[in-house]
Amino acid sequence: MMRRRSFLYGGLGAGLTSLACQGRALAQMMGTDSDPAALGYKKLGTVLSTPEGRLISMDSLLFMDDDRITTNDVVVAGSYCGAATLPHATRKGVKAVIAHDAGIGKDEAGVSALAAGDEHGMPVVAVAGMSASISNGNSMALGTISRANRLARELGVKPGQSITEAGALLLKAPAGKPNALAIPFDKKVYEMDRVGEGRIFASSALTNLPPGQDYSKDVIAWGAHSGAVVEDLMAKWRVKGWIGNDAGMAKNNTGIGGLPPSNALGIAAAAVSTMSARIGDGMSTYSEGVISAVNDVASAKGVRVGMKTPEALRLMIR
Repeated sequence: MMRRRSFLYGGLGAGLTSLACQGRALAQMMGTDSDPAALGYKKLGTVLSTPEGRLISMDSLLFMDDDRITTNDVVVAGSYCGAATLPHATRKGVKAVIAHDAGIGKDEAGVSALAAGDEHGMPVVAVAGMSASISNGNSMALGTISRANRLARELGVKPGQSITEAGALLLKAPAGKPNALAIPFDKKVYEMDRVGEGRIFASSALTNLPPGQDYSKDVIAWGAHSGAVVEDLMAKWRVKGWIGNDAGMAKNNTGIGGLPPSNALGIAAAAVSTMSARIGDGMSTYSEGVISAVNDVASAKGVRVGMKTPEALRLMIR
């Protein structure tokens, strides 16, 4: 039997809203507003096609390695608009990229790709966090612009525009050039502690863990968001528990969309408030993060909203 969702506000300081997920009510919180279904793993959509190129949608910038994408295209993706995600776009050499602002977050880490784009010659635009679902390219295509970098503004892009309006302007940019950016970014995996046979890791992303190893006794705090794309990654990196960033929750609470499917896998999962830790920074998640949402498995282990990350990870690893 599904219980009604329960919310707990306050307790994390000014500007922070926490969300306590009681039992299976977590699944009920997803999809409360009208929203198209996500495209799916490595699938592409065409939002707009003009003589200058196409506006292509995808659920994640992790799916940029596709021969159908050209240097004449602009991409709108359900990834957060952080500097760490920009190299996925620059390696392909697209004209511009549009991504989710992840609630802006601590130190404005959710939109750090804007400045990085200006520095490396790419127009970058952010979508307002509550106007679109994260990990959902179709929803992103219906979002509203919240910020644009200098190169995008020079093309006429500004806050309040629709994605199609901004995309049409970005398509007028010159063809892009593939560029294997080496943006300074910490991809190291830090072993913070051991509990019995299990290890406690911190890293910017789950994908930094070397593939092909057994992580079934380990837990990790990562810097990336906690959206539904996590479910696909768990097939390759099956950990015992994880904590990510809530990306400002986003539309339909999709910033924590990876929590419900982790229940089905028996994996403890939680998210920290984007205002408590810098999205993209795993060490910030570990050392500064304050839990904002938990799934059933984590709750059964004693993880609660308002906890600090190290305490939550030690409960998960039991």
